[in-house]
Amino acid sequence: MNKFVIVEVGSTTTKSYLYENGTINELNLIVISFKEDYKKDNKINDKNKHLLFDFINNIKEEHIFIYGTSIFRNITDIELEEWNKEFKDNTRFDFNVVTSDMENEYTVYGVISNIDYEGKIAVMIGGGGSTELSIVENGKIIEKANSTFGAIDIIESYPDLKEDKVTTDYDLMINETKKLVNIPNNKADLLVLAGGNYTYFYEELGFPIQKNKFYEAELQPYCIDRESMDLFDRKFFYEMSLDEIGKRTNRDSWWRGTRGMRICVETLVQILDIKYTIPTKISMVYGIAET
Repeated sequence: MNKFVIVEVGSTTTKSYLYENGTINELNLIVISFKEDYKKDNKINDKNKHLLFDFINNIKEEHIFIYGTSIFRNITDIELEEWNKEFKDNTRFDFNVVTSDMENEYTVYGVISNIDYEGKIAVMIGGGGSTELSIVENGKIIEKANSTFGAIDIIESYPDLKEDKVTTDYDLMINETKKLVNIPNNKADLLVLAGGNYTYFYEELGFPIQKNKFYEAELQPYCIDRESMDLFDRKFFYEMSLDEIGKRTNRDSWWRGTRGMRICVETLVQILDIKYTIPTKISMVYGIAET
């Protein structure tokens, strides 16, 4: 099949991608707070359901494959059976739930399939409700350490992360988040950020990024050293206006979750003793499309 659409339904963000003749392009995204609202209602929110149904039905392609992640792994078998039927009745497509291991492996494949690097690389797959981590050495996963928390969980603990500027102490948040991490045995010098459009995030805010000096890869063009990232993140938290950024980019709801994700990133940077971070827009879609 030379042309199809893959939709990744996350705890917070749903993204669609067009695969055509070996090329993948992002089509659209929508913020749907599945995990946050599930905690409030103890069920999949009806409004969220119909936001997703409309999102799928507005895709003008015949072949569409839909994959759900974090929140859909945690609902009961009965809930999942009911959801699968309702989803197909409203969209005509099947809904596939991927395990954390599957998401991890698909995404890691998208990261390492076209690079030449000797040594260990950590790959973080950040989400709203989960954080997957793989340690890769010479093109093979040697360790996985998945954790059942994500950006939304951090924001629930520190609600001011969604406000215009943050008031909670940065180091306090990092140290408390470390207690949630399934800590791996291995460390690495490089941390590749996947599972979201980190490239856009870094470019839009003007992070002090430099050309990736470790290997050449079209979807991994940048790197940033640990000290520069830490300094800029603190500026992003306490000096930059989230209200202004959201208004300027017309993606306010997306930006409201970014500081929670930055806490997840910095926590792993410290635990793994990372020297450089490599932002990407690679998701599990890239692995799914190629396998």
